[in-house]
Amino acid sequence: MNDKQLRPTELPIPELAAAYVQAGETLFLALHDDIAARVRLAHPEAAYLEVSLHTPGDAELHGIWSAQEPGRDTCRLLYGPHNGASDDWQDGPLDLDELVEDLGRILSHSLLQRWGVVQPHPLYEHRNRRRWVVLPPADRAATVAEIVRRHIPDAESLICRFEADHGGIAVGFEQLTLSGGKTVSIPCPRCLPETDDSPWPHDVSHELAHLLGQLYALPHLRSRHLTPCADFTSDHEGHLWQLVFPYREPDSTEATRS
Repeated sequence: MNDKQLRPTELPIPELAAAYVQAGETLFLALHDDIAARVRLAHPEAAYLEVSLHTPGDAELHGIWSAQEPGRDTCRLLYGPHNGASDDWQDGPLDLDELVEDLGRILSHSLLQRWGVVQPHPLYEHRNRRRWVVLPPADRAATVAEIVRRHIPDAESLICRFEADHGGIAVGFEQLTLSGGKTVSIPCPRCLPETDDSPWPHDVSHELAHLLGQLYALPHLRSRHLTPCADFTSDHEGHLWQLVFPYREPDSTEATRS
């Protein structure tokens, strides 16, 4: 007979703590996605929110910014407060009072910090007070594929390991599948910390881990984009999942080779 499944309150303390953190991350990421959707309804080009948090839950919006434009080192200000003007509560379809209230919620806890969506302000003079809230890409899976293919152009899929603990969800890279079926193992930084065989730089690993962790943490994205894989060889904990990249037409060079 199968053992009775434990209720959350019956879990050992470490597992209960991990479940609590993971649930919090899921909730805050979902709020973050909802904020992004509302902001982009008014400003489709929005990429960043400039925000300060005076006390827990008390946020102030200083601006809505675009991403950096090609050939420029600065972002474009899409919306800025009007120094207390009476219409400041509304920005087209965007209710700014609701937006600021929700920003106060997600910034009052550190759960979003680990995903890279709350960053220091790009201007040094504002770093003590203000934060740069990064809005998620419209399609995280496509963004992961785009980043990977900058370094491995013929990559077709990525296999990752996700491990939940009291600190959140850790992401490990296991294997790339290339066009034609060839596979490339990705060295584990725990086992080979000094290796130079990684297919991309260290900062790219962080960028990918943030996006992949969000895909895994949000149940609707996990079920849509990630497929569980069997793992019979590794000693590491966690489960393997495969992200299949969107189909891409081969360029003329690849077509000639084939």
